[in-house]
Amino acid sequence: MKVKIEEATGPLIAPLPFSLEEYASRLSKLRSAMRMQDLTVFVSFSPENIFWITGHDSPAYHFVQACVVTLDDVPVNLIRRIDATNTLLRSWSRRVVSYGDADEPMDVLADLLEDIACPGQRIGVETDSFFVSVRRFESLRRRRSKGLIAAQLVEPLRLIKSAEELSTMRRAARLTNAAMQTAVAMAREGVNENHIAGQVWNTLVSSGGEFPGLPPFIVSGPRTSLGHATWGGHILQTGDPVVFEIPGVINRYVAPLFRSGTVGDPAREIRRLEAAVIESLEILLASIKPGAIAEDVHRKSVASFARHGYAVAHRSGYSVGVNYAPDWGEGNLFSIVDGEMRAFEPGMVFHLVPGIYVPPEFVVVLSETIIVTERGVEVITAFPRKLFIC
Repeated sequence: MKVKIEEATGPLIAPLPFSLEEYASRLSKLRSAMRMQDLTVFVSFSPENIFWITGHDSPAYHFVQACVVTLDDVPVNLIRRIDATNTLLRSWSRRVVSYGDADEPMDVLADLLEDIACPGQRIGVETDSFFVSVRRFESLRRRRSKGLIAAQLVEPLRLIKSAEELSTMRRAARLTNAAMQTAVAMAREGVNENHIAGQVWNTLVSSGGEFPGLPPFIVSGPRTSLGHATWGGHILQTGDPVVFEIPGVINRYVAPLFRSGTVGDPAREIRRLEAAVIESLEILLASIKPGAIAEDVHRKSVASFARHGYAVAHRSGYSVGVNYAPDWGEGNLFSIVDGEMRAFEPGMVFHLVPGIYVPPEFVVVLSETIIVTERGVEVITAFPRKLFIC
């Protein structure tokens, strides 16, 4: 069945997050990747990738959405009808095929592919996406049993940020810094951690920030030793550990920052761990440069912790950029961890997260968001690189 492609003209209701030249460059790079794999059509399902390609932005990606890219025409987004305006009025591509709530979106997508791809042509399809179930993917494959090729083309392109993306991430980092200053200034004995969280949200939003893929992690007391814990109504008391991990987001790009502290003087073990974390972070900052292998850098950090008597149980850092829930990171694209043999390249951006969890007592992490440059790194977050004492 032939599908209707809606096209919008006239003014957008809000400025595009990036220039038309930026989007043209992205589309050109994606089409080059398509040609290298002899693909006539490419289909993306991931909200991060659809935003990167077209500028379509909506939190309603729990409904199936897709971006269909050809070699010679403007991309078309497949979107639930009620959300189609986010493409028509807020993207550069402004072409959409919409489906109703009673429709099966994969049937609509299959019809669109039949309209634009001839039999026997190769169609690249993302097979690694949070929001397309096995059932739905199998539904598409039943309709289009031949020619579908697994292809993750956008993710490698997203790893190297453009000048416009880097400028945006520096702005996000300034927002993160402001929210961290708010959090630390509020932290003191007798304050409810929920009130700190409220003021952090206020700073992030009132200063022009957007919703992050994960919430700020604002937590105190023994619950700091839980992975990814957040506010729970605890009243700060003398001796409590306190941790803040805050994500400033501008134009969907994030620059996180993690800081640890204590209410009153820290225990000796926390001080000892602080020294180990600072040493590890400095090693990471000194070791990351173009050509350095991620696994080698990670192992230097692990060895540093081992000299202090600590065993590391997690990665040293992960790529960051475009973010939508359920994550603010791009660790699925590139993590600094054992087994990652790729080299760092200029334009990559990472959140470095050296630290140790000591359940059921505390955690110490001191992080930075950094840009890989031609000579090393540029640290774009800015907050004292030590425990804060409140």
